[in-house]
Amino acid sequence: MSLPFHEQPPVAATALPLKSLSSKLLALTILWLLLAMTSIGYTLILSWQQEGGAAAINDAGSLRMRSYRLALLLNQQSPPVAIAAEQRRFENTLARLLHGDPARPLFLPDKLEVHAQARDIVQQWRQHILPLLATSSPSTLPTGQLEKLVNSIDQLVWLIEEDNAHNTRLLRLFQMALMVMAVVGAMLMMYLLFLLVIRPLKALGTGIAQIHDGELSARVAVVGNDEFAHLSAGFNQMAERLQELYGTLEEKVQQKTRSLDEKNRQLTALFSVTAFLHESQQLEPMCAGFIERLVALTQADAASIRLVDRQRGKLEPLAQQGLPEEMSKSYDCTHIDSCYCGAALEQELTVIRLFPQRSDGVTVQHCVRAGFADVFLFHIRLNQQNIGLFTLYFRQPRTFAAAEQLLIETLCKQLGVAIQNLRLAARDRQFAVSEERNLLAQGLHDSIAQSLSFLNLQVQMLESELQDSHNDTVQQTLTFIKTGVQECYEDVRELLLNFRTRLNKEDFPETVHKLLQRFEQQAQVLTQCQIRGEGLPLSPEQELQVIFILQEALSNVRKHAQAQRVEIDIENREDFVMRIRDDGCGFDLTRLALLPSCHVGLAIMQERAARIQARIEFAQADKGGTSITLTLPHTERHVA
Repeated sequence: MSLPFHEQPPVAATALPLKSLSSKLLALTILWLLLAMTSIGYTLILSWQQEGGAAAINDAGSLRMRSYRLALLLNQQSPPVAIAAEQRRFENTLARLLHGDPARPLFLPDKLEVHAQARDIVQQWRQHILPLLATSSPSTLPTGQLEKLVNSIDQLVWLIEEDNAHNTRLLRLFQMALMVMAVVGAMLMMYLLFLLVIRPLKALGTGIAQIHDGELSARVAVVGNDEFAHLSAGFNQMAERLQELYGTLEEKVQQKTRSLDEKNRQLTALFSVTAFLHESQQLEPMCAGFIERLVALTQADAASIRLVDRQRGKLEPLAQQGLPEEMSKSYDCTHIDSCYCGAALEQELTVIRLFPQRSDGVTVQHCVRAGFADVFLFHIRLNQQNIGLFTLYFRQPRTFAAAEQLLIETLCKQLGVAIQNLRLAARDRQFAVSEERNLLAQGLHDSIAQSLSFLNLQVQMLESELQDSHNDTVQQTLTFIKTGVQECYEDVRELLLNFRTRLNKEDFPETVHKLLQRFEQQAQVLTQCQIRGEGLPLSPEQELQVIFILQEALSNVRKHAQAQRVEIDIENREDFVMRIRDDGCGFDLTRLALLPSCHVGLAIMQERAARIQARIEFAQADKGGTSITLTLPHTERHVA
């Protein structure tokens, strides 16, 4: 299988030592620079020699002029001082000409004949001219000696001029050579640039254009072993890889399309099954629907769901599809320890493949008899605990891809969550029924049960009095019995009204006023109610519990307080506070603490207050009677 393009091995174009393009260009540049600097340096030397020769010609010419001037001074009988000064100037110029002056520059050409001629002038000056000038009264210079000296000076000037002319020709020759070298160097550089850079780039550009036009078979000739050769080899490798990829592109697209379709199918199945599991339904229909969807997804021949009952050590069948009748009724897999199905619960692997023949030689008879070749078990897990098994049966050998296995595992986890949600919902319903029964029992206890207990006692007293023929007491007892029956009837009616109470946050004050109006009619007790504050409205649950607490408090006032007036003060601000005060006989708070909470009506009010995280306080009023304060803190109040 071919590697992806970014994983291809590096191009093997550096088998020979790499002669880089930069090293070639650097070598050519250094060579050309050395030739140019050599030529320029030699022209500078020639120019310097010409300058020194020109200065020597000037000084040599000045010797000839000073010779004539010295002869003129002698002929004119000039003072000895002027003659001596001119003599010194002549000797200084001659000495400077012989020894040179690098600062000007001034020097004689480095030729034997030039230096020989200069020595001849010095010799004539010293042997023939200086002796005449050394006499006490020089009158004139001999014409022959003067002419010979001037001719020697002229010969020296001619020799220096000849050397300067030769240097001038050499200088022009080197200048012409520099011009030729510049032209040839430029042409050579252009040719090398074309040969080493432009032509490889043009070849690469042509190859790129061919690749762009779809000619994936285009290749570039690899010439040499420099950077462009390396680049050309890389281009050829890239073109070959592109040609290979393009050749298998259709197949790869089909593979990706199939993979995408498979992922879409799995995603659709995941969404469909998850949405189905979270619908409100019963356990068995939910499991049957889960099996139906998983069978369609995996093309299985059969499937089943069994839940674990660890207390009895059994796997309880919950739903199945496609299993033969004899296998669905078989008890081979009922016990956890009877076969591999139960052993799968303790395995760490999520999926276990069961073959017809076990490793110990024992055949899995029930699966083989049913004609299944492969059986796969998936754990139904919740909080890392196995609560059941989901089993797929295949009559032909079957394998699962990793993605397909992960999908089924995820769906089984969703099934475990759905089963747990159903269990929790059933438990909540049971708890609600139990709580409601408890409320009924408490209500019956505090109303009808007490009234019936009182009536039972009165009946016993009536029976005893009838036996003793106490007619006056019998009439009084009958009055008590009649009153007790009426109170029992009123209690039942009040309970029915309480159980039918339904509230909305808009009619809470109206419900309070109706409750007080009904209390006044029943108990013939005056009430005064004040509701103030603009705090958050109570939630429906909070309103219901507050109404129940108010009803229970008013019921206690009617039964036990013997009050003439009841005041209800409701303040709805940051905290919700309800105060209920009566002017009755009150009760002993120390006795209240000793009574069991399940036998008094006040405990019911405490339980209702605790249900909404409120607190309730019982106290004796300042002017007698009882005061009840219900406080719902702001931390438990939220926008409804």
